[in-house]
Amino acid sequence: MLIKLFCFIFLLMVPLTAQTKSAHAERILISSAEELQKVTSNPLENVELHLLPGNYDLIPTEFIDNTCGNCENPDTAIAASYGLHLQGKNIKIIGTDSGETIIHTNAGYGIYFEDCLDCAIEEITVTGGKRDTSGLAADAAIVVKNGTVSVSNNRLANNVGQPEVVRKTIVGIMGIAGREGSIISITNNKITGNSWDGIALYRGAKAIIENNFIDGVDKATGDNIGGGRGVAVGITWNAEAVIRSNLIKRYWKGIGIFVDAKAQVEYNIIEDIITWGIALWDADKGMPIGKISRNIIYNTGACGSSITVNSNPRESGWFENNIIARTAQNPKYDSPDYYCYQCALALHAVPDNFKIEGNIFFDNRRATEDLPDYDLNKADFLSTVSDLCSNNYVNPFFSFSDFYHKFCANRQK
Repeated sequence: MLIKLFCFIFLLMVPLTAQTKSAHAERILISSAEELQKVTSNPLENVELHLLPGNYDLIPTEFIDNTCGNCENPDTAIAASYGLHLQGKNIKIIGTDSGETIIHTNAGYGIYFEDCLDCAIEEITVTGGKRDTSGLAADAAIVVKNGTVSVSNNRLANNVGQPEVVRKTIVGIMGIAGREGSIISITNNKITGNSWDGIALYRGAKAIIENNFIDGVDKATGDNIGGGRGVAVGITWNAEAVIRSNLIKRYWKGIGIFVDAKAQVEYNIIEDIITWGIALWDADKGMPIGKISRNIIYNTGACGSSITVNSNPRESGWFENNIIARTAQNPKYDSPDYYCYQCALALHAVPDNFKIEGNIFFDNRRATEDLPDYDLNKADFLSTVSDLCSNNYVNPFFSFSDFYHKFCANRQK
């Protein structure tokens, strides 16, 4: 069932690339924010917008979003703002591969793809978001709702917002928000220093998230509203995702699969996380499915991973062949009331049909002696990691990984 689901997601993504490349597109050169906003003020079809190098300071537009991404009632209307609004079919926004095309959105929904079929954004830096005053607004550098969009080779960075507004709303600005009806390919992006989730998928959203660098940068805590607040990758409600070969670091939380979400999570490195690395959580009302395998979770303050699924008559998934090292390091989170049992793998509620096997543990801490200890000795761990590193973890962004440098870089065959 789960394998069929992800094959279905992949097949849905194929036309996104094929149709975009095959359709004849008008090529328009853009050199200013005024031109860009004027050209996109109405729905477009078969257009490539090539942005010349430079800074594009957008003038935000206030609007009412007639649905809410992360509300109990999804029909809740939300007051928000966007910098750029893209509607239509086969629309591409393309910058320069030198990273010198920089869009300052000055808005909550920075670049808003709505009802945009076979659309794409490439080689753009998206920055300078402003937090909307409603705490329910799903603010992000890129927001996708009801459409198919490819997001590749971009830099989504330093979308933080005004300190006083972020403190009041509690939430900040994400890198990417996948909303209802969206099918998104998210590949080879640098998503860094944003003040809320790196990537969040809500109701009805589907995505392939692969080969990205998602870095909170300063692990914002307390009154600091800087990057790394929230979850690096959060899949919630009934969203679906394949999350593969990403480097995730310096966030409050790592990868979360919540409520009724379905996710395949593999070959990711998740490190230097304030609390937990990966969580599968039913929120006391859902039946999530998580296929979690061959990930590295390294250096977390709370548990390495937690499983909390009270029941699921369907296939629940598995937690197999993962590496968990140096987790549960912060005594501040020793009470399970904070997040999870303070150990490498916190098993709060596990269905009978959820498989756990083949995982490798090293140098993990436990809050109490009655919690499980699966750790290998150092020699056995290094020997096992050597084989795994040489065969699997090949994302170029992994060169920025602490774990990779310590345990993999000098052990390649």
